[in-house]
Amino acid sequence: MEHGLGEARPLVAIARDAEAHIAPWPGGAPFALFFSHDIDQIYDREFFRLLGDMNHLRRVWLHGEPGNTLPCLKRVARAILRPIEAGRDVETILSIERACGFRSTFFLLEDQVFNRLGGRYRYSDPATKRIARSIENSGCEIAVHGAYHNFNDPKAYRAQARSFREAFGRESRGIRNHYLRHDGIETWKAQYEAGFQYDASFGSNEGIGIRAGMIYPFFPFENDQEKKRNFVVLPMTIMDCVLFRKLRLSTGEALALCQRIAEQVKSAGGILCLNWHNTYFEEEEYRSWQDVYENLVGWLADQRPWNATGAEIADWWMSASAVRARTFT
Repeated sequence: MEHGLGEARPLVAIARDAEAHIAPWPGGAPFALFFSHDIDQIYDREFFRLLGDMNHLRRVWLHGEPGNTLPCLKRVARAILRPIEAGRDVETILSIERACGFRSTFFLLEDQVFNRLGGRYRYSDPATKRIARSIENSGCEIAVHGAYHNFNDPKAYRAQARSFREAFGRESRGIRNHYLRHDGIETWKAQYEAGFQYDASFGSNEGIGIRAGMIYPFFPFENDQEKKRNFVVLPMTIMDCVLFRKLRLSTGEALALCQRIAEQVKSAGGILCLNWHNTYFEEEEYRSWQDVYENLVGWLADQRPWNATGAEIADWWMSASAVRARTFT
């Protein structure tokens, strides 16, 4: 049985001939590899993290979601009574990727609506800045994760970009919307108008694999040369929550499916984008999520892909050499 491979419908008609891409990736690599991480929470005691744990328990008890009651209750108790220092999970991710010479992009979430409820960390928090420095010191990228509300509003995107710039002293080149909230071309127009150069929200919360046939980065503004040269979409291929929460796969099943999808991408010379959330690392309850990631990272290293951050992939795809190598009918 194929789990969600290409099952999502396209949001818009985007490329005239996506299969016509013939350019080798830098260094002659057979495919591109984009590791990404949505950092929805950093603190043990964040309201939405505790709420997520309780919802997980509810689904385990009432709906048969895979999980174990005791480790989850222990995690909740730890968060309330003796929370661990923020960033331990991020350091684990960096260590796993660094061991194979890989780098990734971390999308940091700040949502003013949720913050009014006391539910999210802020870019200005000292812990957030410390984590961001560690990410960048590892050669990785930080970028905006947000726009759950008003995701077609350039003004809202500009506010997020400004908050990011004020906290970290640099622009966010890319964005991924929280929960992959997306409305096709209207979303990309708003992101472009706010100054972002790439979007990584084109994925699915329902299935994994190659969505709408888009196995390469693509230009959503095909008929606008100015916008086309300055904005690209990096499609997501595999997300952890879908594997384990939606499809309810075992460790072995999840790893085998990820490898099969990676082989598809490799055979077509496309881009493989993985999205693993930080909150599922260094947690007994989610050990299988981390095990699959560690094993997959090691396996991918043997496939010799070109690995880069989202900004670097966007730069290469928008470069003159990459564009000349693509042919459209």
